[in-house]
Amino acid sequence: MLSTDSGKSPARLWLAISGHGHGHLVQLIPLVRALQARYPALLVCVQSSLPASLLRQSFGNAIDIHAEAADFGMVMSGPMTVLPAQSAEAYRQFHQAWPEHLAAQLSLFRDFQPDLVIGDIPYLPLAAAAVCGVPSVAVCSLNWADILEHYCHAHDGVEAIVRDIRGHYAAADLFLRPDPAMPMPTLGNTAAIGPLISVGVPRRGELQQLLCLAEGQRLVLLTLGGIAGEVDISTWPPLDNTVFLVPETWCSKASQAVDPNRFRSIESTGMSFADLFASCDALVTKPGYGAFAGAGCCGLPVLFAERGDWPEEIYLNAWLQRVGRAESIGWTRLVDGDLGYALDELLAQAPKPAAEASGAAEGLALIEALFA
Repeated sequence: MLSTDSGKSPARLWLAISGHGHGHLVQLIPLVRALQARYPALLVCVQSSLPASLLRQSFGNAIDIHAEAADFGMVMSGPMTVLPAQSAEAYRQFHQAWPEHLAAQLSLFRDFQPDLVIGDIPYLPLAAAAVCGVPSVAVCSLNWADILEHYCHAHDGVEAIVRDIRGHYAAADLFLRPDPAMPMPTLGNTAAIGPLISVGVPRRGELQQLLCLAEGQRLVLLTLGGIAGEVDISTWPPLDNTVFLVPETWCSKASQAVDPNRFRSIESTGMSFADLFASCDALVTKPGYGAFAGAGCCGLPVLFAERGDWPEEIYLNAWLQRVGRAESIGWTRLVDGDLGYALDELLAQAPKPAAEASGAAEGLALIEALFA
């Protein structure tokens, strides 16, 4: 099916990407680019609620896009808080209408005729692929069954929904677990691979000129991933010798004017997060796959606010503490900008060798083995 023979039609890949933050997209970028390099004629359709501009930036302008989401993850209040009751109700409503959702997904597949379905980690397209007899691969460091069970196990009807979701994941030919990942002992089709992350190019010199940084000034990247929510940086106390790169919305929605000598927008650099990770002095964030794997694979020190109840967090933290430099602070300290002492302590730690981002090559080999 995924053939390079000139006499065969180009292979057709359906990508289903959760819009619950950006970590799911971040994991798929290196894997899909490896597939595109291996099969240059590959036709790709992306199903996701993420912005089309971000998807085309990630996979190229030639992709087709189906903008309807295949999943919703968990219902959140800001970037740190899951709402269990609302999440349980959303899953109940989704599964009550399961026949209609499955029929709609099957209709999409009849139109596109995929040779392979990859999901990170919507389970509806995996279920539809099983019905059609199309090979499918799940890719993620977590799965929604485990997350839903963790937060909502006490809510009516959730136990049966969790069983259904696990069955759909188990129907995939393969479930790739990129390091660092949750263990997922209830699934029998998982395969562990190395980190799935794009490693950027160091561009510190360009940033120095662009941002007019003085010699020796620290450049700290501050991001909480793709979940909506801002921190009011205009109330932060001054921090000597430090410039923060923050999302543009944090500057525009601050309660007071933001000092441009202390805060610059990430968007103004025109650089990818991968290149910024390779060029900044430190990262301030919350635990998430893209942030932690990206930092661990380029040696970027991390100051993070623990979420406390996110079940993936313990595995992310343990991995980053092992391979990199990382320190935790309370969420209140991050919101208040009380970062100076913690940053000093973090940057005083001895550097460690960066972890190898080997997941794309390992994942590609396992996917190609499906077609052997």
